[in-house]
Amino acid sequence: MNQADFSSKESIVIIPNLGRRFSGVTSTMLQTLSQQIRLIDLAVWGGVHVDSNKYPVIGFWRLLRITKTPLSDDRHRVFHARRNVEMLCGIILKYVFGRRLKLLFTSTAQRNHSKYTRTLIRYMDAVITTSNRAGRYLEKPADFVIPHGIRIDRYPCESNKQVAWSRLGLVGEKGIGIFGRIRPQKGVDLFVDAMIESLPRFPEYTAVIVGKVTPKFEGFVRDQKAKIKAGGLEKRFLWLGEVDFEKLPELYGAMSIVASVSRVEGFGLTCLEAMSSGTPAIASRTGGFELVVRDGIDGVIVDCSNSSQIASAFSRMAGDPLLLQSMSLSSRKRIEESFTIEREALELVRVYNSYSNIKFKY
Repeated sequence: MNQADFSSKESIVIIPNLGRRFSGVTSTMLQTLSQQIRLIDLAVWGGVHVDSNKYPVIGFWRLLRITKTPLSDDRHRVFHARRNVEMLCGIILKYVFGRRLKLLFTSTAQRNHSKYTRTLIRYMDAVITTSNRAGRYLEKPADFVIPHGIRIDRYPCESNKQVAWSRLGLVGEKGIGIFGRIRPQKGVDLFVDAMIESLPRFPEYTAVIVGKVTPKFEGFVRDQKAKIKAGGLEKRFLWLGEVDFEKLPELYGAMSIVASVSRVEGFGLTCLEAMSSGTPAIASRTGGFELVVRDGIDGVIVDCSNSSQIASAFSRMAGDPLLLQSMSLSSRKRIEESFTIEREALELVRVYNSYSNIKFKY
């Protein structure tokens, strides 16, 4: 997007992007952005992980210049924050610099907010949450409940799992994977325990662990590998580390089952990404997983922190190929019908419209 293209726009919506690392928040923002850019005039404040050739990315001083000029027809700009630091900046822009803004915040946390976060939220004009469960942790009900969606074209349904698995050149015939940062919060230790219990009964399966290990959790990983070694299953586990974002769809598509077994989760995209790929999920009762996965239809729901239930769910699914095939088909259909990124982006734009009288581009 060249400078002339951007300078002619009113930038009705400001999307702050102030997270330094690539996280689930970043991923959901980027995916909705890919659709919102077609519907509204917006600007992204902060260029980390954002392609400035595709999107209008601005710095702080330009943000001040843009927001200083009022919109036509006395409308408000919308400032949509997803992090504490973004809420704080929106508050400063509105109440210190006197910018005409409506402040929105998306809350996904499944925990009680800190006093600081609660204070920031009180200054918001509207709060969006991704599930009713997450909404229970707010001081007052959210104004809007908008579940996340994903780009199903990015995660195409892979019907022949064995062919997809063979393309990866990995050991074994089938895979069960867990995706996300390697830490206790994500239930990686529960997954390891469940697989140590179950894999000996299913010699065709390999357990695949995908995600970045930060220095803080290197000891945690060593402990998991020690358990695996003690069980004599080192060759049945693959630790792939952090995988390039562009290679994730291929991995999801090659898995026969994906485990999304976090102890705590905001919403969690792993279920959506797996199910869009035609891969049913074992999902814990946290985040938005229960909203997405229909127990016994698209996968199996298990209690948090329960490795025995994870093992039981895996045995049930892996031991019944017809059930697994049925779940694979229904998983993809579930995402197509209810959890596309187009649906999420459109619902967000409607919220923006209600606060600024935004007109759709088409």
